[in-house]
Amino acid sequence: MKYPRHRLLLPATIIAGSFLCLTLLALFTDPLNNVGYALIFFLALYVFAASLGFLVTLIQSGQVSRKSRERIFAVSLFLIALLMFRSVGSLSWVGGVILLLIAGGWLFYVSRRAR
Repeated sequence: MKYPRHRLLLPATIIAGSFLCLTLLALFTDPLNNVGYALIFFLALYVFAASLGFLVTLIQSGQVSRKSRERIFAVSLFLIALLMFRSVGSLSWVGGVILLLIAGGWLFYVSRRAR
């Protein structure tokens, strides 16, 4: 199936830009000296994950519905929160289970609300 180029160009460009931002932040900054770099890193990672979700959804189905958009944002936010807790070493198995339950409830809520 051939996809319209203009629909795939924006998510692909955002993915490339956020990946470049992530690479530059990882190479040239030290988050121990300034916590702001960590905040920018996780924000760029969120943009990267959400754009990747949009691109994959566009390639699979040809469109992004409201329900898919909400799920992409929810899963991206869950993954970023998981990585944030894991990177500071405060994610135990109990915390992981609680985070997973919160994410599951949020996905359930989003899927019901998007109708």
